[in-house]
Amino acid sequence: RYNYYPHLWIADAKEKYGDKFLGTYAMDEPGGHQLDSGSSQLVTSAENQTEAAEVYLKWLYAHIDYYIYARECEGVTVLTSDYGLYWFDYKSGYDTVLAEFAWNHSRPLHVALCRGAAKVQNREWGVMVTWTYNGPPYLVSGDELYDDLILAYHNGAKYAVIFDHPDTEYSEYGILTEEHFDALEDFWNYVNNNPDKHGIEKADVAYVLPENFGFGFRSSDDNIWGLWSADEDERTEKIWSDVNQLIDQYGSRLDIVYSDPEFNDKLQQQYDKLFFWNETLN
Repeated sequence: RYNYYPHLWIADAKEKYGDKFLGTYAMDEPGGHQLDSGSSQLVTSAENQTEAAEVYLKWLYAHIDYYIYARECEGVTVLTSDYGLYWFDYKSGYDTVLAEFAWNHSRPLHVALCRGAAKVQNREWGVMVTWTYNGPPYLVSGDELYDDLILAYHNGAKYAVIFDHPDTEYSEYGILTEEHFDALEDFWNYVNNNPDKHGIEKADVAYVLPENFGFGFRSSDDNIWGLWSADEDERTEKIWSDVNQLIDQYGSRLDIVYSDPEFNDKLQQQYDKLFFWNETLN
């Protein structure tokens, strides 16, 4: 680990892959590790959510600082994939976050969270289609994969990535099967035949969360920053209800963003209508 110099790898990769080299994937699921007390959890204790956010941003930046330096010197995109805390991933310095389409997570809700964070902070976003099951068939069906990719494309994702894993005897292609390759081919053809459909679902409405509210948004009883349960914050029940009501009402027109002194003016510029967490929805 102490003889590894990322700038050397980056230089070799740029030469080897040319314009196919998309960037450096630094850290993996930092927000998810924080929410689920994973091996790379950055904040293990905090007095309050403000402190949790400050410590998370500090330590995540420290972990990816080397790659950010490479970006400044060589124009390298720094990215990761995640399933929560997208807003704070971007604030720490990532250029791109891939929202994970996995398990039974709501696609529209996580698109709203990731796309909203990227839009307000002037970054790029994408999706990573990954595990739905812990055993075979692992991924969604080919038809469902195609639907996920089309949803991402219509909502303006710049990147669409399919996770594979070689250590399985399920298929000679890891966890991918022929139906997944058929879906990828169909999607490729759709993209090339319909360039005007990219980003046709535009968000003109946003729901504004409280500052530093690190809720996981996978269910009504998800935790906050991996440190507090949902019922320890009286705001959670209302926010969860509001978000689901607005998704039902506005669908892909909704983004979910944060109250943040650094970006509050930007919110007014980016959306026609804002709903704030501490207001009553009509």
